[in-house]
This record gives sequence, structure tokens and C-alpha cells, in this order.
Amino acid sequence: MSRAASDTLGSCSPYERFDDVYVPKQQCSFRVIYVALSVGCLVGFAALLCFSIIEKINSEEQFTQRTEEVGNKTAIINEWQETSEQSRVELVEGIPLDLDYGPNATFGTPLYKTWKSLLSMATKQVEVASFYWTLTGEDVFVNSSTDAPGRDILKAFKALPSRNVSVHVVASFTCVAKNSTDLKELEESGVHVRRVNFRRLTNGVLHSKFWIIDRRHIYIGSPNMDWRSLTQVKELGVVIYDSPRLAHDLIKIFDSYWMMGHKNASIPEPWPTTFDTSINHERPLLVNLSGVPSSVYIAASPPSFCPESRSRDLDAILSAINEAEHFVYVAVMDYYPTTQFTWPPRYWPTIDNVLREAAFGRHVAVRLLASCGRDTNPAMLPFLRSLEAMRYLRHHISVEVKAFIVPVGNQSTIPYTRVNHNKYMVTDKVAYIGTSNWSEEYFSTTAGVGLVISSEAHNQSSSARSFQQQLRAVFLRDWDSPFAVPLNELHKYPDCRMSVA
Repeated sequence: MSRAASDTLGSCSPYERFDDVYVPKQQCSFRVIYVALSVGCLVGFAALLCFSIIEKINSEEQFTQRTEEVGNKTAIINEWQETSEQSRVELVEGIPLDLDYGPNATFGTPLYKTWKSLLSMATKQVEVASFYWTLTGEDVFVNSSTDAPGRDILKAFKALPSRNVSVHVVASFTCVAKNSTDLKELEESGVHVRRVNFRRLTNGVLHSKFWIIDRRHIYIGSPNMDWRSLTQVKELGVVIYDSPRLAHDLIKIFDSYWMMGHKNASIPEPWPTTFDTSINHERPLLVNLSGVPSSVYIAASPPSFCPESRSRDLDAILSAINEAEHFVYVAVMDYYPTTQFTWPPRYWPTIDNVLREAAFGRHVAVRLLASCGRDTNPAMLPFLRSLEAMRYLRHHISVEVKAFIVPVGNQSTIPYTRVNHNKYMVTDKVAYIGTSNWSEEYFSTTAGVGLVISSEAHNQSSSARSFQQQLRAVFLRDWDSPFAVPLNELHKYPDCRMSVA
């Protein structure tokens, strides 16, 4: 079954309908003979039994069969039977140009370097989920030399098919980048592209951002496939190398998008068992991450795209906050205890209440680093102030809120940029890297993923730093930087739109 789609980014046309899965007649013949010889049933009964079996096979295979899979299935199964994967974790950051922290600041691996490295190491297949693609300045009507890294990444993607690397890309069926030709160019280079109409399916969008390389390495983070993520926007992500089991788990989420990317797709209820997972909050994957014994699982949204065995993204966030004993540090672009895209807006205090309970009921130190740029909605400010108003150190209630402001400087001609796009949380128990902003629709109707990593007691007997420790260091670096501004000082910063609220 081909995964190629007929639509392009510019035309926003519907996808062509993909073919039903064909089940060879030999299966039916084998079953009829087997039943006849085994139980001596009547021919009619055997035919009826065969038909029901075929119907069951078709109902599941139409969602899961992908004829262009690359690799040895037996080898993959053998890898899953290993008792413990020896994997490597890498924190990835995109730091905007001219954002100067000073000479002593340390950072994660540069986003551009990570993307280039992942593409260069691919030998069999690459799967990418992203909201949209705008890797050149022309895509957003901008002429800027700062799009050079994006152009290079697009070139690297287009070269993959010529290296016999199978590439599948899924994006949202939305025209946020009407001028972009990236997806069309990818298709012309042999990349298989589909776009999912989440608006029709759930009244949301596909907002996930992740890569799967050779069914072995995974990358999840805040960046879209956008040149501005490489030079103009502050981003954060994570790569886990050499974890076939985690890669296989993420493939199931990718496949759920891919299979819903045809014209007449409808969300199955329930999802076929082939989309079930054995890795979740209750049963995380045990893996050695860069020398640190850790547990990991992938959560997803919206609930309608999750089988029962898949942890929901919102539940992962709430669990992380509820399980914290000492601190909860959150860095997110938008923080709204409401809906953002529904009119009239609805109050939605689900995360906000849990943060308040942690601070008030368990005396957990809460810090929230929200983002503020030229395009930030000032309506967020009252909610930030309300949360911060809980601070009462005399009663051991510690809640602090700041806004992270990326100075615009001489980059003012580039739209929707100079902003902290991070979406992560770190506690004394877990590290969480997500792809969603924190408001209601991102968890109820919009597709997103979250990676949860826990390292018990931070493996203090080892000299290796856990991923939690690394992420905490990043948060504190930003929190203590001159770019993190107390709410009562926002009026001094014209690059923050909340300064006029």
C-alpha cells in the first residue's frame, strides 16, 4: 500500500483515498481446508467462519500494514527481548541569534547540529510528524540570510531518497503557511507526504513534533520544521539514541496519524489492538540512559487518538505534579487555565488547580516561566498574576512566576519569532518534554506527545548526570538570566506585549 499522498501545501487539497488492504485468497483457502480437515464442518459453516476471520484481519490491517517498511523484523524482535537497552540521551536546544547569556553559560546540543546528525546517520527510514513546514525565508515572505540552516536541512531531507532512505512525513491539514513549497519539493524528491485533517476529525490540529530514525532513535521537542526554530526562536527537545523499543512505541503514534490522513478517515472506536502499547505511566520502559538507570514512557493527546493502554498527555503532566515532593519547574510558551480557540472561552483550571494544591497542600516550590513576545496575548497576564498571588513564604507557600523575553533587536522584520517556544517541566521526580502549550484544547482536541523520564534518586552513585539534572540546570540558567523578568517589571520591556496589559 503506497503512503504517497496527492495534496500539496500550497493547494490544501484533500488527500487521495488510500486503498483497502488486500488479503491473499490463500489465507481463506488454508483456513477452509484446515477447518474441514480438523472438525469436518459443513462447507457453508467453514465459508462463514473464513469470512469472519477475513473481516477481522481487514479491520486491523487497514490501519497497520505498511508495505514500505525497511529492516529485518526478526532482528527487531530480538532487540525487544533484551532485558535492558543501553541508550544515550541528549538534551537539544535552539538558541536565537543575539541571545547572549554571557561567557559562562552552558547549553544543550544545538538543534541544527542534532537535526543534521540524525539525517546523516539514517540508513533505512525516517518518519517525521510536524505541524507545518517552512524551512526557507520565502515560505513566510521573508528575505533573510538567517534562513540558511533551514535551507540546508530541507536539502538534506530531499537527498535522503537518493540514498535509498525511505522518508514519510505527516503534517497538519492546515494552511498556516500557504506560500510554503517545502512539502511539494519533498514529494518531488521521493518523500511520502500526508496531511491529516484534524479539524474535521477532532476540531483541532496536528501539533506534534517528533522524528523516528531507522526505527532506533527518536527525537521529540518544541520546534516545528521551521527555519526560525534554528535561528530566531528559543526551542528545547530531547534525542534518545539506540532504543528500538521506544522507537517502536512512537511509531504507533505516527501510524495513527498516517492512517487518518485519507479523505474518508474516521477515528476508530476502539483502536485496533495493533496500536496498543505496553509502555505507559503504570509500566514505563526501563532503560539505561547515558549510564543512568531510568524509566521512560510516551504520552499522547487527544484522548480520541489514544488506545486505552496509552497514557494521556494531560494525565502525564498532572501525575508529574502530583508526585513531586520538593519542586515543580515549568517552562511553557502559553499558560492559560482556559480554552484559547473556543468562543466564548471556557474556564479550565485543571493544571492550575494541581499546581496550587502542590504549593499549598504539600509545600512544593512552584516556578513557572511563561513566554512573552510581540505576539503574546496579554490576556494571559491576569492568570499568571493570580497564580503568583498564592506566594506566602511565612506559611511555606512558594509560588514564583516570571516571563521570558527574547529581545527583538535587529530581527524585527521576521514575523512570529523572538519568543521562548519551550514546553517542558522538571520536578524532583521526573523530566517532561512536550509539544503542547498549556491550555485546554491542546489536550482535548489537538495532537501532541510528551516524553516522561525518571531516574530514581538521580543515581547518585554514578558520576553521570541524569537527564532530570540536566533539564533542571537549563531551567535555572534561564530563570536566573536577565531574560526572565518578574511580572511587576514587564512595563519596562516593550518587546513583551503583556507590558501594556
